[in-house]
Amino acid sequence: MSVVATVDDYLQEAGALDKAMLPLGFFLAFCAQHRLLSQEFTQQRAEQLSAVRLQEGQVTTLFAAHGATLYADDFTPQGLVFVRVDLPQLHADFVQTFEPDCFEIEDSWSNYQQLADVMIRHLLGQPRSAPRSRGIWSTIKTRVARLWH
Repeated sequence: MSVVATVDDYLQEAGALDKAMLPLGFFLAFCAQHRLLSQEFTQQRAEQLSAVRLQEGQVTTLFAAHGATLYADDFTPQGLVFVRVDLPQLHADFVQTFEPDCFEIEDSWSNYQQLADVMIRHLLGQPRSAPRSRGIWSTIKTRVARLWH
């Protein structure tokens, strides 16, 4: 099995195992919420995935139950594409979202949501800007002009 990421990647900076699990635990929960995990993974971790879907308990529980390591086999093909795009940016996004004491945050769903708001842009792309609303007179003028043609 090919290792994609492990809690050890964050352990030195975080200083404690529970704190080092936060970035990848949030990442794995996001992947679960967006159906980026392989069928085998979802079958093996059905109980923990149920808690993730209901947003119960700590966010990192799924990651801890999986041995605090992510493998390429854990993801769908779309999930692997997301891993390649988002994982290299995860540390920077985590630090920027929760600075200055990012590893001191609580393992909570409200904190997860803050990072998920960043990760969704990597998954779906930047939202399109809203079309500019034309004034009411411009709209009427355009419609009247169409009637005359």
